[in-house]
Order: sequence, then structure tokens, then C-alpha cells
Amino acid sequence: MNFYQAQDQARGRTRLLALLFLLLNLGLILLVNLLFAWYLWVSDDPVTAADRVFFDYLSWQRLLIVGCGVFLLLLFAAWLKWLDVSRGGGAVAEALGGERVVYATPDHLQRRLLNVVEEMALAAGMPVPPVYVMRREKGINAFAAGLGLSDAAICVTRGALEGLDRDQLQGVIAHEFSHILNGDMRLNMRLMVVLHGMVFFAELGREFINSRTSWWVDATKSRSSSRGYLILLGLGLIAIGWCGVLLGNIIKAAISRQREFLADASAVQFTRNPGGIAGALKVIGGSTFQGTVQHPGSHEASHLFFSAVAARQLFTSHPPLVKRILRIDPKWDGEYLEPLPAPAPPVFEDRVEQRRAKSSAAVIDSLIGTLAGAELMSDSAWQVTQSDTAVKAETLVATHSLIKLARDPYDARVLLLGLLLGPEAQLRQQQMLLISRAEQALAEQLKRFQKEIDALPRAQHLTLIEIALPALKAQSGAQYKLFKRLLMRVIQADNKIDLFEWVLYQLVSRYCDAHFGIGRSSEAGAGKIRGSKLKYRKLAPLAEPYAVVLSALAHHGCGDAESRQKAFNIGANSTGLYTLKLLSEAQCGRKAFSTAVSELALATPFIKQRLLKGLVRAVCHDDVVNPLEKELVTAVAAVMESPLLGLDGD
Repeated sequence: MNFYQAQDQARGRTRLLALLFLLLNLGLILLVNLLFAWYLWVSDDPVTAADRVFFDYLSWQRLLIVGCGVFLLLLFAAWLKWLDVSRGGGAVAEALGGERVVYATPDHLQRRLLNVVEEMALAAGMPVPPVYVMRREKGINAFAAGLGLSDAAICVTRGALEGLDRDQLQGVIAHEFSHILNGDMRLNMRLMVVLHGMVFFAELGREFINSRTSWWVDATKSRSSSRGYLILLGLGLIAIGWCGVLLGNIIKAAISRQREFLADASAVQFTRNPGGIAGALKVIGGSTFQGTVQHPGSHEASHLFFSAVAARQLFTSHPPLVKRILRIDPKWDGEYLEPLPAPAPPVFEDRVEQRRAKSSAAVIDSLIGTLAGAELMSDSAWQVTQSDTAVKAETLVATHSLIKLARDPYDARVLLLGLLLGPEAQLRQQQMLLISRAEQALAEQLKRFQKEIDALPRAQHLTLIEIALPALKAQSGAQYKLFKRLLMRVIQADNKIDLFEWVLYQLVSRYCDAHFGIGRSSEAGAGKIRGSKLKYRKLAPLAEPYAVVLSALAHHGCGDAESRQKAFNIGANSTGLYTLKLLSEAQCGRKAFSTAVSELALATPFIKQRLLKGLVRAVCHDDVVNPLEKELVTAVAAVMESPLLGLDGD
């Protein structure tokens, strides 16, 4: 599945959404003007209005005033919703009743969910997003929320946890990851913001009536028709608002239905197991609750979910279950599946024995899948062979404690700081002094794990960093800001920033800053990308910065001049920039590299695809990808806010 092409399609649908929003607003402005003209007509003094007809109460001046008022009201409502949405996917999940799941949870179903999400994230080449569970929802459903890769969150219902087996749950999660990767998630967030104005308008009319309830009583007693008409005006506003909601549901259905089919197909390609997602859809059809979500905010966000949130809904944003199943399983016999029986309550006393019962081979396989078996791309050089992983099995078991360290909100900081400690004794002593001055307990914990961190193979640094990033998001905003400052002080202890330090800082900034409402800093050459307008729709203006990035990869991945030139030529030709020339190592230093990457991030998704594909083919030209090459490409993709999965598509 070409996720970049899907992102371009999503951007096209965003423009369609803006046009539909404008047309809908114009329609509402016209209806509200007609309603106010009617109110003025019926409430006017009969003597004064004797010679006037309804259309006399319509004027261009009144049309302009009411129209501007309605438009500003809708913009204000959308702005209020945007403030909520811009806080990230976690805030949206919490607003819909989701509760954050932590790795220390005693619930084995939640631990299974965390493992599945982690597997999908590593396979997609992106950090693990925060995971939430809607504990009170018995229907089988899930959704992804956020404005991009950096602030995405996954949320599932309790019904999905209990009613689906592991393969079916993996299919659902893969479906949601495809929404993240192909740009649907951001489009869905914008759609929710745009349509909130319609709901707000209806709610305003309801409040208008409620605040005039005493007037209705007074009107009945005094037989004053004008006050009764005021109530009818409020009812009219409600009717217009809910007409807007109905039209909004039609817009959601028009935009979302085909995207659901695309996400189903992507999930099959992602997991290579059509039975997983097809089985989940069959279980939803066979469940008493189906995909029902009871939370009052679920209808406004219905287009976010894996399946319809109500059994009967006019203009639902999801295709019928039967059509979705037949697209995946054309030979389906029409029989739905029963959800799994409710799990027995966990026996906490037997937890240690349950752990001991797991075979050592299973533990090794799990760690290999987590640390070394993640398939980032279709290129064979990015995949670790079975023989390689078998050799590393002993090392992977030894790093089990570091995996636990990476998943803990406090200890994740220890791991990241430990990876930054320099090899020279004097530099390391200076860095440890900086850490102890900031937080003595942090320094003591680092000393306990430093030997294991030092023994960690360089090839495993990146995966542990990606596992640690969601744990950092569990800190408070104040804790994160202090850690970020400490991170930069440790990096700059030797008055220079090497490429690995740049990679680590970029990954932390790109995937955590937005969660805490922090703007992109220029520290370490970060550059401000989020919210910047995409200004490059052609490759030619990006030739110079691309040459810098490609040259840096060639110099750091190849030992001799001939191999460097070959890697550079492959990367340039794959992109279509045939006249590029390999720069010297001095011309593509860390600062120039960072500036160039920030410039590439301003390209459209389709251009980003071509650029990243060229970089990947350059580093894979000799079928050997060293750790620094992999780290650099991953960091470049993070800065560009682009997935590494799906680069093989044209």
C-alpha cells in the first residue's frame, strides 16, 4: 500500500472538505436570515406591519449582519474544538472516556494490547503511540486520534479486549495504524472540528430556549404572542442546527467510507493475515453490542471508529459489515462469529508461576521480534535474518531489563541519558556531574544500569529509543521540560553535537514536544516544522538540501570513495535528480545536514516519498545497513513526519 499516495489523496479531500464547509455555511446563513426575517415579521406591531409582506424584512444590510454573525459563531465553535484536538490524540481519547494503559498493569488483556500495539509500531518504523482503553464500553470498537505521527494515540473498547482473540485484535490495530500512516487520522480530526460548529449551533438554540423557559410561562399567562414567537425562534435555530448535523453526517459518509475500505486493505497487507481483520468484523456482527459506543461524544466522533458506533444510524460513516467482510474474504459463508467468553478474573497469587511457565524459547522469540525483527521496509537489507537473530539471542535476553527500563516513565530517562554518555572518562564524569546536579536519584539509577547500557549493541539503540518515547509522555509537563533541558546539557557537555546525539534529540522532540504543547525548538538544529506550510511540490527546488542529506549518508555508510559515489548515484537517480554531485564530508556536517532535513520536511507527501525512497535505496545498495545509517534515515523520516512503511509502492 502506498501510504504517501494515500496522504496526497487525503490532502485533496481536505480541500473538498473546506469547500463543503463553505457551502454548508452559506446554506446556514441563508436559513438563519429567513428565520430572523420570519421572527421580525410575526412579532412586528400589526398596525405598522399591515402594509408589509415577509420579503420586506429581508435586506442586504440585515443579510450581511446576520451572515457575519453566523459565520463568526461557527468559526468560534470550530476554534474551541480545535483547542481540544490540538492537544493530541491522548486528549481526544480521554475526552471520549479512554483511560491510559501502562505497562505495569496487572490486566493480562491490557498487556496483550500493549504488546500488539508495540509490534505494529515497530513494524511501521514509528515510536509506540500511547494506548487507551474505554473500560465502560461493551461494544467492540477502536479508533486512532491525533494530528500526526508525533501525537497519535490508539484507543480500544473493553469489549474489543475481551471479545477478540490476538489475531483479530492485531487486525483492528493494524487498521488503525493504516489510518495514522495514510493521513486519514489528521483528516478525521479536521472533519470533527469543522462539523462541531453545527452541533454547537443546535446546542446554542437549546440553551436559548432553556434560558427563556420562564418567559414561556409568562407568555402563557399574559397571552403575549411575541414571547411565544421567541421560543419558536429558538426551536427554529435547533432545527437549523440539526439540519447542519444531518448534512455533516452526509459529508462524513461521503469522505470516510472509501477510506475504511482502504484501511481494511492496508491492514491485510500490514499483518499479512486477512483472517485477523475479517474475523474481527465477523465477531462484531455476531456480538450483542456490535460496535456500539455509549459515550455521548461518540456520535460526533463516529467517523474515527473502526466500526459504526450505533446499530442504526442514518448516513453512517462506515460501509456495511457485510461489504467490508466480502472485500477481504470473498468466500465468506455469511455466518458471523461469537465473541470470546468473558475471561476469568486473574489469579494474582499465581502470577509468578505463570511467568515461570513460559518457555525460555518463547521469551527469546518475543525479544527478537521486538528488538531485531521489526520490518521497516520491503528492502531486504532492513530485515534481520533468522540466523542473525539466533546469534543475538543471548544478548537480547540480557537486555530484557533494559526493555523494562524503557517502558517506565521515570527509568526511560535513565536509558536515554545512558545512551548519551561519552566513552572518555573525563567527559563521562562531567556528564554524570550534570545529571547528579539536576537529580541525584536519576544519577544513582543510571550508575546501576550503566554496565548493561554500555554492553548494549549499537544496532539495538534505535529500537529501545522508540520503545522509551511513549513512556516519556507519561511524565508531567514540568518533568518533561526539566528532562529536555538536562538532555541538551548532557549532549553539549563536550561543546559539540554528533549525529547520534542529533538523532536522539530529534526523536524525543518530534514525538514528545507536541504532547506537552511545546513548540518545535531550534535547539540542535530542530527547526520549526509543525504548522509550517508545505511549499515544495516539485523536486527541483530541493536538489541542494537533498544532495547534503544524501552525501552525509554516503559518507557515513561507505568505507571507500567508489562505494560512496555508487550509493550517492543510486539515491540521486532513484529520486530523479540525475545531475546531483557528491559533496565533501565537510560540506555535509551536522549543522548543514540538520538544516537540509528541515527544508526537505516542507515538501508534499508525494515528494517526501520520492526523497525517502532515494535515501533508503542509497543505504541499501550494498545490502548492509549499519546502525548509524538506520538511525539517520529514521530521524529524517521523523523530522519529515513521514512513515518509512510503504516506500516500495509507486
